[in-house]
Amino acid sequence: MKPTGIDMGDYEEPYRGFALEVAVEQVMTGVKSHFRVLKDGMVVQDWQLVHVDKLWPTERQAARAALDAARAIVDDRLDG
Repeated sequence: MKPTGIDMGDYEEPYRGFALEVAVEQVMTGVKSHFRVLKDGMVVQDWQLVHVDKLWPTERQAARAALDAARAIVDDRLDG
């Protein structure tokens, strides 16, 4: 997972030929995390919200939760 873009909370990671993008935001109710999946620059799974099940998650924990969800989409539905 590496930071990307000019905003804090934006990350990307290559995974099995796909590019996983994550956005983490601080909101009044806590932290929310989104992900999307790209293949060769084309969106194959658009932004999805990920529920973070920790009471006070850090930005990194929220990003990891989104990456886990994105990897599951690739493994279950997109790769193969």
